[in-house]
Amino acid sequence: MHVIISRTDAIGDVCLTLASIGWLKSLHPDWRITLLVKAYAAPVAQACHWVDQVAVLPEQMNKDELSVWLRELQADHIIHVFPNRRIAAAAKQAGIRKRSGVWGRIYHWFNCNQHVWMSRARSTHHEAYLNLLLLSKLLHLPLPSDAGLRQHAVAWSGLRLQAMPGLSKHIVLHPYSRGNGREWPIAHFAELAQLMLNDGWQPVVCGTAQDADTFAAHRHLFPAACIPLMGQDTLTQYMQRIAGSAGLVASGTGPLHIATLIALPSVGLFPPKPGICLTRWGAIGPFSTNLQLPGPCDTVCSNQDCACMRAISPAHVWQALQQQLTATLTTDAAL
Repeated sequence: MHVIISRTDAIGDVCLTLASIGWLKSLHPDWRITLLVKAYAAPVAQACHWVDQVAVLPEQMNKDELSVWLRELQADHIIHVFPNRRIAAAAKQAGIRKRSGVWGRIYHWFNCNQHVWMSRARSTHHEAYLNLLLLSKLLHLPLPSDAGLRQHAVAWSGLRLQAMPGLSKHIVLHPYSRGNGREWPIAHFAELAQLMLNDGWQPVVCGTAQDADTFAAHRHLFPAACIPLMGQDTLTQYMQRIAGSAGLVASGTGPLHIATLIALPSVGLFPPKPGICLTRWGAIGPFSTNLQLPGPCDTVCSNQDCACMRAISPAHVWQALQQQLTATLTTDAAL
């Protein structure tokens, strides 16, 4: 069986789909899995050893061209984990025998021949668990427990990166989130960087090339000894940098999930708001901590101005990360 898993959205979303692929491979190692992603998330998919083929979505193709491209993949089944109208229509036109999606998208009524009812928006499950739930329903496979997912998250995600936190004093700070979720104040990141330097650690501030312009206006807040590397890495290089560091601090972004799924000490920062809280998007690795104020919160705020995020202190974040750094070194020593 050749199955296309279509997940053409952000880096973090792709990261949290990998565990469902590893779980699927543990049950059906002979199945061929193609992960369909957008170009900017392709390095994450390519780093997963459970994925047999990474298909990068051609952005400029019309439906007819896309259907020919999909037909050439010679798949038996396509599962629309992330709904996409253009892909759904092209998959039907390509003649893929089994096409699966959720009932909640009207275009799936016409383009899919297998449907399940599942609402992510109203769910209290984690995003990674929702991906497992979707595949288990569509493929009629026994569903692991949430605890089982968390126990096997690193192995099932299968990233070809190895964290070695005891060999580095660098700690990655990733302050921006491309408009997703809520951001911890940049001044808090600067204060956290000073706390790290005081204790003999080296903060490294990272992000995209777009983030570099934003960070330039805030660079003066950070200690001079802090290393700014905004926009200097490709995603592949950034993943390697994360793996070679001692730890990472970020809000609910892709780099947080990369770190947690290679068992790197990390701290995720979240607001107590449904849909963007730690229950849905928190880090699930063995050496991760998620910090969030007790909730819920119904205050209207913005991505960059959130009172609940401001209330999480840098001292609390540093203490949480230090605990994970100690836990990792203790585990390594025991092994």
